[in-house]
Amino acid sequence: MQVIIKSVHFTAGSDLEKYATEKIERLKKFNDQIIRAHVTLSLESGSSPEKRSCEVLLSIPGEDPYLKKTASSFEEAINQAADALEKVLRRMKPR
Repeated sequence: MQVIIKSVHFTAGSDLEKYATEKIERLKKFNDQIIRAHVTLSLESGSSPEKRSCEVLLSIPGEDPYLKKTASSFEEAINQAADALEKVLRRMKPR
């Protein structure tokens, strides 16, 4: 699986990119047909303390799940996104 990370309104450090890649690559065990994951990390504007968001679009044959999570830190937003996508992939899995 290829993980593509894009940062908007800031420059992501290599540690953050590595963290995001590791979390998203774990989704492979729930669906081995994932081709690519597009991860967008961005700083939201506004007065809310939850200003960091993580958007993930998975490329899977037949369906492309997408979601966005916002939190007070990028690590928390990435964790929330990975957990939510795990639930989505479990529901998509044929029984």
